[in-house]
Amino acid sequence: MTNDKTVQQEIEDFISSFLHQQFGESPQSVKASIRNPFIAIHLIGFSLPGEKMLLKRKETKRVGETRDLLLNGVKTELFQELTSLTGTDVKEVYADWNFEKESGLLLVVLDAEADPASLTVPEGVDKEALHEKIIRISQKTQKAPDAIESYWLNDTTVLIKRSGIMVEIEKELIKNGAIEELRLAKRPLEHRVMEFFQLEPVLKQKISDLFVDWHFEEDKSYMVLLLESTSD
Repeated sequence: MTNDKTVQQEIEDFISSFLHQQFGESPQSVKASIRNPFIAIHLIGFSLPGEKMLLKRKETKRVGETRDLLLNGVKTELFQELTSLTGTDVKEVYADWNFEKESGLLLVVLDAEADPASLTVPEGVDKEALHEKIIRISQKTQKAPDAIESYWLNDTTVLIKRSGIMVEIEKELIKNGAIEELRLAKRPLEHRVMEFFQLEPVLKQKISDLFVDWHFEEDKSYMVLLLESTSD
């Protein structure tokens, strides 16, 4: 990606148009944070027709399942267009939603080497303490990860990759094809536990939104923490 600013704007414009074409609604705003091999695309003010009624009836699981099905149905086109825009093959796309805030996040993983700048930890942040918190979160919901990697895509976007987190019963469910059921069950649990362990004191910034998704077959997960800006 030779001109990240241009690519960023093109991705934001494409995602807004793509969601409108496929789902009938566009987010109020789209913000893409790019640092190889990741693109975190934050959707703000995104709600589909009919969802508010279902959410009022506490049918969050049904709404989440519908969103996942819709997105899975258009992933091929999404992969192709993002590959064209970035000039790099897209390996994976993940998604998570915050229905209360009407926000969402698409995480794109490119077939590219990690930008060394993403490994630089901001001043005052204890990376080991952050990883210890993530281990404790994982132990509550699954098991301690075999490996943890953390990346700063920019000052307000932190990505955590966990590998080797599935327990045996989850692996059996995956073998039996219960992937979507597992995703829908784990999402709210993971969000509650992450909030309980209070990552903000370690990050030295307030968390404005958080998202998580899994690649169950490869036994890995990505968390994305969106932080409030500290600039005036």
